[in-house]
Amino acid sequence: MTSSLSPVEIYERLVTVIKGYQEALDGYSDEQFTHKSAEDVWSLGQMYEHLVLTSNFFFLANTLRCLERRKGQLGGEKNKYGDNIFKYNSFPPVKVKIPEALKGPEPVAKTRLAYGPLLEIVLLDAQSLIETVGRDAGEYKCIHPIFGWLNAREWYHNMEMHFKHHLRQQAELEEILKG
Repeated sequence: MTSSLSPVEIYERLVTVIKGYQEALDGYSDEQFTHKSAEDVWSLGQMYEHLVLTSNFFFLANTLRCLERRKGQLGGEKNKYGDNIFKYNSFPPVKVKIPEALKGPEPVAKTRLAYGPLLEIVLLDAQSLIETVGRDAGEYKCIHPIFGWLNAREWYHNMEMHFKHHLRQQAELEEILKG
């Protein structure tokens, strides 16, 4: 199963979720934004940094790789996890532990005020790809370490699903701040 949404629909959904993240920034103090309740729990700032970094260097980068036909291959299949996220247009409602082999360093948050403009850049970059992704035949794919082989539209859609997935984490972190 491939993405059933058009690039325009995906982008509209992405705008909605990112605008929510941008609006939430005004509700946090700088202290709340950097608060870590435990060593193994990210701060809101770390979560925002993760969202921006993965959008730029994972989702958008792999969308472009597919469109430019590099660092991938013609064909390839998603695995059962990849099939399910596109079947439901969503990641499963569970916490995901990144496998040790794929873990990078802990995200280092910028200032709270840095993220409004950074998220706007993500939207602009995503918007610039709508037409090209829409014209892509979907034959060239790049590997996703958890979902299998994805084409440009699937990578593009994966970014929107990733932002939605982290809304649960955002809500949990906000609850922690309320005490």
